[in-house]
Amino acid sequence: MIFVALFSWLAERLRDLAMWPINLVRDFPVRSGRLLMTLYLAFWGIVRFVPEAVAPLRENRLRQWLYVENGRFIHWLHRFVNELFDFLGGPELGEFFFHLITNTTPLTGTEIGQAAVVFGETGMRYGDIRVAQGGLHNWIFKLNGNLAFATWRTIHLPLTGKHKRDNWPLMVHELTHIYQYEHVGTRYLGEAVYMLIKTKRDCYNYGGVEGLKTAVPTGKTYCDYNREQQAMIIQDYCTLTAQDQDTTAYEPFLMQLRMGKL
Repeated sequence: MIFVALFSWLAERLRDLAMWPINLVRDFPVRSGRLLMTLYLAFWGIVRFVPEAVAPLRENRLRQWLYVENGRFIHWLHRFVNELFDFLGGPELGEFFFHLITNTTPLTGTEIGQAAVVFGETGMRYGDIRVAQGGLHNWIFKLNGNLAFATWRTIHLPLTGKHKRDNWPLMVHELTHIYQYEHVGTRYLGEAVYMLIKTKRDCYNYGGVEGLKTAVPTGKTYCDYNREQQAMIIQDYCTLTAQDQDTTAYEPFLMQLRMGKL
């Protein structure tokens, strides 16, 4: 039994190591495209900087204008650093080292089937997704109160508590974060952590069913919600679906998710 577990662990680590060169090639078009677009935005920002500064200077509001521009620069810098990280294969290397301290398994056929109902049959690379449990993760979950989390294509789950693997709506919540990663890159992670810190973890409430009903007429879309709200919307959709309750208010946002409008 010990040898089987050791063999499985080694096989997973070799697989992790192989994913770095594979994804460098496979994801080159998407990752390079994101990086080039971000560099283009920087070029355009430099070109327009002086002309746009003229009016604030004349109107004696240059300080306020510079404050806004500084915020835009920080946002751009965060995006650039993350997309450069992705371009160099940082996610694959990060997962390799993260997985060294735990045990990982792929999604089961049942889990893939259930996920495909939500995200679409080709919505994600389901075969690349891993669930990490045990090992030094037990210590991590003692520190964070047994709260599940996702990094890149890995769902990190405790072995005890409410955030275990058999909690399917929670699994969908974390899969939504992986879906975010596959569509916008690593920057989703920084955006989620920023909101968690800024709101002191009070960033999950999107208003519930009534909030979604009022959001549509006002033109609010799925991408207007923060990363944790996005994941909670899909989690609650799955909870209501399992309870055979009305999910009409969620359908427009689920459709936007499937279209990659994040």
